[in-house]
Amino acid sequence: MVRDRRTDPEQPKRFVWESDDARSAPAPRVRRTVRHGRALVAVAVIVPLAGGAAGLVAYQGGHAPTVNAADAGQATLPLRTASTRPAVSPSPSAKPSPSPSADPAESPSKRLTPSAPKAPESVVTVVKTAPVVTHVVTATASAPKPIGDWPLNHSAADTAGSHDGSTYNVSWDGAAAVFAGSTDSYMGTSGPVLDTASGHSFTVSAWVYLTSDPTAPQYAATVVSQGAGVDSGFYLQYLLVCNCWAFSRVATNTVNPTGIHAQAADTAKLDAWTHLVGVYDGSNGNMSLYVNGAWQSTVNDPTPFASSGDLMVGGAVYNSQASDAFHGLVGDVEVFDVALSTSEASGGF
Repeated sequence: MVRDRRTDPEQPKRFVWESDDARSAPAPRVRRTVRHGRALVAVAVIVPLAGGAAGLVAYQGGHAPTVNAADAGQATLPLRTASTRPAVSPSPSAKPSPSPSADPAESPSKRLTPSAPKAPESVVTVVKTAPVVTHVVTATASAPKPIGDWPLNHSAADTAGSHDGSTYNVSWDGAAAVFAGSTDSYMGTSGPVLDTASGHSFTVSAWVYLTSDPTAPQYAATVVSQGAGVDSGFYLQYLLVCNCWAFSRVATNTVNPTGIHAQAADTAKLDAWTHLVGVYDGSNGNMSLYVNGAWQSTVNDPTPFASSGDLMVGGAVYNSQASDAFHGLVGDVEVFDVALSTSEASGGF
């Protein structure tokens, strides 16, 4: 049996005798019966040394005194163990290990006493939830696209289709064309752009800046029109008779036809930019005028006719003659092959 002398961490200052395979409990105190006679007694003192080693400090041998069992009866002697012997301090020259567990001179008051188990702490789990954002998507029909668009920014090019125009006696002022107020000052395409026949809808719009009223024998200043031979298929214009803006058609493609006019309620302003929209609904023959995004009036044309001539900006055809010369600036002319709704016509302003 190998004796390994250790300090039990749970019971300081006690020695544990341990075999190779198992640890035995400390030797208990026992009583021995001493009978009459002499006995050889040997006492050894073993103390712990620095570093955890054990050493033999003192040895005492001799005979125990004779005890008369008849006079004293049975006597008992306690078996002296290492725990009952006084501790022997190590030599001052020896420096003990700094390890607290191996310091034999440590005061019992400095021993660590296990504290009572801590009550379990409350655990709060914080869950961060992202806010729920609801997007409402409303399906809407796409806005109508123009089939002809002439910004008139130093050019008569059509940016929406293939209907480029040509200008005659036209100058430029910023992003607009300047018309001189004569019948030879205009822009024209090489053929029709809109179908103005019965049952066909269309819309015409433009930004205009009128600088003077027309004079006799002209009684109108037309911004946009499309020729039909004797007359024009429509007229987006200024009318001298009412001193107002109008979207007009004529009842027949003849000399001195009867005019049909959707007129503005207010007097037209000179030297001011104004947005005009004329809408013809082929499903019911109604024609409407919008000025600066506001609806003005609606009239009915029951006898529309086709116009196969050029689309013209700055003038028109009336009684088979060039007529209705415009004096002022025009920009951003657009035409659609549909009748714009009220919201669409107003939204262009």
